[in-house]
Amino acid sequence: MRLSLSGRLIEVRYRYCETSVPEFLRFARMCGYDAVELRATQITADTTLEEVEGFRRVADELGIGVSCCMPPGITVDEEGLKGLEKFIPLAEMLRCDVLKVWVGEAGWLREACDLLEPHRMTLIVQTHTGGPFETVDSCLDAIARIGRDNFGLQYDPANLFVARQDYGEEAVKRLGGHIRQLSVQNVRPAEPDEPDVMEEDGFYYTRCLLGDPRGLDYGSVFKGLKEIGFEGYVVLNEPKSKLLPREEFSRRAAEELRKLLGKEASS
Repeated sequence: MRLSLSGRLIEVRYRYCETSVPEFLRFARMCGYDAVELRATQITADTTLEEVEGFRRVADELGIGVSCCMPPGITVDEEGLKGLEKFIPLAEMLRCDVLKVWVGEAGWLREACDLLEPHRMTLIVQTHTGGPFETVDSCLDAIARIGRDNFGLQYDPANLFVARQDYGEEAVKRLGGHIRQLSVQNVRPAEPDEPDVMEEDGFYYTRCLLGDPRGLDYGSVFKGLKEIGFEGYVVLNEPKSKLLPREEFSRRAAEELRKLLGKEASS
């Protein structure tokens, strides 16, 4: 397993990012990550192939990979498929073979997988509250309906937890090889009057640091991942933190994740 840092950390209201892609690449490497997830706010509809080639040169200089890209402006129609096809050369330039979309319609996802298959690319969706990827059962049902080998999940235990679902070892084992990447964000139950509280169907929760005993049992998640032989990317998918300064937050998360991986924290 390798660590990746999502551009969500520097994203503002899903509209733009606070630093450039080269700056983000350098930051991720400095904080101990092996790769980055690039968001649709980082590789936008206006980003040229020449610009992406420059990003790849910086990544090569740093020895950092691109675990996943989120193509911009994807819609669940023919135009969305054209947009996905247009993005393929950019992903190939980045040497990124995994694309993530926010789509739940099985027919569209099937066509998208067929579009990516000749390029040896995989399409993933993130487990999330609402829609067909909210529970393990609904994920398995959707995967069966899509029926493509190059389709899989970015497994997010936090979203299953918020949906009041089992997210640990047994859930991981049920999904097995359909898990292509792990999305990591930590939350804990909260009272309605706590600062920065969020609510989902009457359940209140708030963000917390990795390693907080009130948060998710990622030990159980990683036990399940090791049992299924998972060797993919572990992606820190946290938004801009209100708990610690960005660099301290990112370094601490990498150290906690390496503990879960059974590796020594980087110096």
